Amino acid sequence: MPVSFELFPPRQPALDSPIWAGVERLIQANPAYVSVTFGANGKSQDASLEALSRLRTYQVPTLAHLTCVERSRTQLADLIKRIFDLGVRDILALRGDPPKGQSRWQAPEGGLNYASELVHLIRETAASHLDNDESVDIGVAAYPAGGIQSRLDALSALAQKEAAGADYAITQVFFDARDYQSLLEATVVNGISLPIVPGIIPFTDLPRLQRLQQLTGVPVPARLQELLSEPDARLRFRQGVKETMTFIDQVVAAGAPGLHLYTFNRTRPALDILKFLRLAGSIPRDPQTAEQQVELLAEAAHRITLTH
Repeated sequence: MPVSFELFPPRQPALDSPIWAGVERLIQANPAYVSVTFGANGKSQDASLEALSRLRTYQVPTLAHLTCVERSRTQLADLIKRIFDLGVRDILALRGDPPKGQSRWQAPEGGLNYASELVHLIRETAASHLDNDESVDIGVAAYPAGGIQSRLDALSALAQKEAAGADYAITQVFFDARDYQSLLEATVVNGISLPIVPGIIPFTDLPRLQRLQQLTGVPVPARLQELLSEPDARLRFRQGVKETMTFIDQVVAAGAPGLHLYTFNRTRPALDILKFLRLAGSIPRDPQTAEQQVELLAEAAHRITLTH
């Protein structure tokens, strides 16, 4: 089961900073690849490029996020070339959220309106800059959660992104494995063949899950909020780990081709999950065995996790 990690560009540039020490631990776990998020402003852009450059020195497969926010088509093409010149050949093409102060999306002057247009631009730039557009793998976003109309709109957009040349998709955060299974079933019905990798956030930090709810509009289930409100830190962590592993088991059973873990630069929870999967021999199917392994992992890792 391929497992990958998502990182934010570290705010601390020094290679000996705690963040980079954590990144090194993630890399030593041999993920399938590491992705680097991308901000809207120029400073975040430079930080993302710097992070990509440093990750390349570790010889780890690297995925660069790229958004259409506040950039013209020409600026995006130049940025794509800079990413290629770093040796990166994998890009996650995203439209991005409206810039701060804007409630609705509006393309910048000379810019792009849709992620599908960015996919096409990446292919076009690869053909001219690398002389081979097939040397690049392009990921896009998929959205399992939401109301009926938003799901239909997201499915239509996914079909357009595939038609533009996308190779695979990674989901936005979601909390119900049935939503992921429904998405896979809907892609089959609509003739979409993109592999869709579930994006997973460890269910161990309720404040972070609630912030994600504010950002994405995807509500944290009441049951999960209750479990993560447990005052006993050790029990709270154990319950969060158990819920995460049950969730992973369900999405893998639904047909997940891999797992993409949102780390938020918190190394320990991501490594705990990877350790569990390897301990389980990929994914446990027997509930009693899964329960025992969760308990063992929680007992072994809780002291480290609570301090990172």
